[in-house]
Amino acid sequence: EAQPGGGEVRVSSEAAEGSVRAEVADRGPGIAAADRERIFEPFFSTKNSTGLGLSICHAIVRQHGGRLEARPRPDGGTVFQMMLPAAPARTEVA
Repeated sequence: EAQPGGGEVRVSSEAAEGSVRAEVADRGPGIAAADRERIFEPFFSTKNSTGLGLSICHAIVRQHGGRLEARPRPDGGTVFQMMLPAAPARTEVA
């Protein structure tokens, strides 16, 4: 939906300083600034949908102590960034 004519979507992740970051970036038309402030609200949609997807994702990430943000790409499109606290390393005792 973000790129009706097809296009490129990039997914990246990294672990740093006790957290894990994942990003999904596209080169679609982007999200209007006024809409970016509301995209995580339940039932908000600019498309023909329920408007629950991003709201549910946002709630799940928050429940795990993280954050989910959207920002415009300088060259067009949108970047969604999710940050979650990293789980502590486990050691197994034999």
